[in-house]
Amino acid sequence: MNKLVQKDLQFFLAQQGGADRFLRFGRKHTDFIKIHLSFKTGGYICILAPDQAERLIFKEEYCEWVSDSDAIRKKQGLADAGSRESGLSDKSGVSSAAGDLTARLSDWHVCHFHDTGDTSKVRQFCTIHDNEYLRPQGENLAAFLFSIKDTPEYQGIVQTIKRVFPFFQDFILKPDKTDPNRIRLRWKHRGTDDYFDANAFSDGSLRFICLATLLLQPVLPTMILLDEPELGLHPYAAELLAGMMRSAAHKTQIIASTQSVTLANQFEWQDVIIVEQPDNESRFLRLEEKHIESWMHDYRIGDIWEKNLIGGTPLC
Repeated sequence: MNKLVQKDLQFFLAQQGGADRFLRFGRKHTDFIKIHLSFKTGGYICILAPDQAERLIFKEEYCEWVSDSDAIRKKQGLADAGSRESGLSDKSGVSSAAGDLTARLSDWHVCHFHDTGDTSKVRQFCTIHDNEYLRPQGENLAAFLFSIKDTPEYQGIVQTIKRVFPFFQDFILKPDKTDPNRIRLRWKHRGTDDYFDANAFSDGSLRFICLATLLLQPVLPTMILLDEPELGLHPYAAELLAGMMRSAAHKTQIIASTQSVTLANQFEWQDVIIVEQPDNESRFLRLEEKHIESWMHDYRIGDIWEKNLIGGTPLC
């Protein structure tokens, strides 16, 4: 959806291997993809079909909005049939149903922070002005932290990191002396005058710092999507992560995928959606209290899942 709004759909499809990668078992089994997003104030619907050049083109696209006067949903056509890119406005500030949708969808990013190896971008220099939002791989982490350094939320980020890494005192956020347009993540070790850069952090430490920055930042995205955020984290760090997620969820929508019993145990059963794949198709199911109430007296939701009492585990 993010690439669709950016009018970058075809380039994204080409990078991912073409239309067949997105059609269930390819075009021999699936004729089209239908997307339907519904909000209180309106919605978005489109149908994408493959062409002979391995692209997905629009069969139809329109948005809906609810009129204030009569509470009736109205439609506005967007891309014409055969179009390669969306007809949504590329200006989120436009006062219209399409402009409102663009503003919503432009702020959706899948964050996973998995690439924290020795050559990852989060450990390298970045452009100091690349600070509008924290990028999905955390590659502009230093620039983003520099932009919010004078806020109370920054102090909250630092204090949270200290709870997991007691040796950490604070970040050193200064532009590079040889090039003021560049900045690199550096930090000070408690009790010494030594400075360290991001290479002194472990992979799990860097992931937790990225997650804390994402969830505690001053202005949260309209939706946060996290892909297995628990990877590489100490169990205590996973508990703190869950607390940050619950707090941020009062201000925004969070969707996270996980296979961690420790992380799942930090949430209520109402928060959990089980994903299963019967008949080679994904189904997303909410739990019903009557099916788990007898177990909740002695176990937490992650433990119940681990015992294969609510599904969501591989079937032979």
